Amino acid sequence: MQITYIFVGLFLALIGYIIHFVAVDSKDVITDSHNLRLHELEKTVVRGKIISSDGQVLAQTVTENGEEVRDYPYSRMFAHVVGYNDKGKSGLESKCNFDLLTSNANILSQITSNLKGEKSIGDNVYTTLDTRLQKAAYNALQGQKGAVVAMDPKSGKIYAMVSKPDYRPGLAAENWQELNSSESSLLLNRATQGLYPPGSTFKVVTALEYMREHRNNYQDFKYTCTGSTKIGDLDIHCYGGTAHGTVDLEEAIEKSCNTAFVHMAEDLNKSKFASLAEDLMFDSKVPINLLASKSRFSMNSSSGTNELAHTSIGQGKTLITPLQNAMVMSAIANDGVIMQPYLVEQVKNINGGVIKETKAKELDDPLTKSECQTLKKMLRKVITNGTGTKAYSSQYHVYGKTGSAEYNSAKDSHAWFIGCAEKNGRKIVVSVLVEDGDSGGRVAAPIADKVFHAFFE
Repeated sequence: MQITYIFVGLFLALIGYIIHFVAVDSKDVITDSHNLRLHELEKTVVRGKIISSDGQVLAQTVTENGEEVRDYPYSRMFAHVVGYNDKGKSGLESKCNFDLLTSNANILSQITSNLKGEKSIGDNVYTTLDTRLQKAAYNALQGQKGAVVAMDPKSGKIYAMVSKPDYRPGLAAENWQELNSSESSLLLNRATQGLYPPGSTFKVVTALEYMREHRNNYQDFKYTCTGSTKIGDLDIHCYGGTAHGTVDLEEAIEKSCNTAFVHMAEDLNKSKFASLAEDLMFDSKVPINLLASKSRFSMNSSSGTNELAHTSIGQGKTLITPLQNAMVMSAIANDGVIMQPYLVEQVKNINGGVIKETKAKELDDPLTKSECQTLKKMLRKVITNGTGTKAYSSQYHVYGKTGSAEYNSAKDSHAWFIGCAEKNGRKIVVSVLVEDGDSGGRVAAPIADKVFHAFFE
């Protein structure tokens, strides 16, 4: 009887593995550039195009001197998000590999091509990327290391994704040694893989947790800032040593007052704080058509005073990607609902027939509509009278948060801005990270401003 149970158990385990493989792992296996089936398809199918939402070709296969060559009309501008197709694959070239090498052209044209000894034409991938917004973000970031992500908070569509420094994807094989040996990590998509301390942009999360734990009296919060304070054995300073005077919660966000927030955090429940971060998808894999790092939040109920203070102002061990920070702002902009970010709108055959189509999908709803409305009012003050005035416009409504995130013992800082612009029901969220940019308000906010303008123009 025991042997029977063992065989039944093994059989059920096998069935479970098969179900898991089909539902989860099969997509990765199908798109893996080492999959021999895909190498065989390359012999019979011309790789399809990758196309922007405004109808521009981002990648295509052309014939030069009798050989097929992958061409990227926008060169460096879409390097990391579209990717390369030589020496392996990256970006959408990798994640959409199977679709691009599958031909769903009508059967008659496929038979005709086979009889002529010609290849069938692969399906085309239509993305959510907008060339106007990508260009605006790319040009605004010019000459600086960092990333920009622009997305629709209501659907999860990614409008633009820029990472710099960049490279020419059409010359990836030719420049392979340089691309892999450069200290600038040229192949790293900083938008989805770069992990950075969030700095003061994380004060949005800290403020939300304080509001939740003090629902009836958070408006009564008061703190007198002298420009610096001591918590445990830490000396905490406001940016530039500025003394903000007596501030309430709204003013603490508006002025990005570090000392107010670290004292605010002393009164927070560490477990609940960690739970909120988890709800906002820290330490979770972001489901997107690209390689993406997990943002990190290490604080828990046993964390000490120093870690709690650092965490409350987005320093210490807390790390986030520009994409994840865009999702946090999108949750606020979308009345508490986090939508799954996506880059592929449709896959169509050569005749224009739709083979696949992405539908907007809710991931979670960690915030209430009321909480979002309160946060929006506070973040509006950041733009009208606080650290984010360089993102202000009279043409549309903007709210957001700046950040200057220290990343070494010399107190050098990355510059952050996360924000949303709205007009007549249309919304766009932008997350900007500039490495070693120092001031988020001075350096990152103007970059977001240019993307906002491009969107509403």
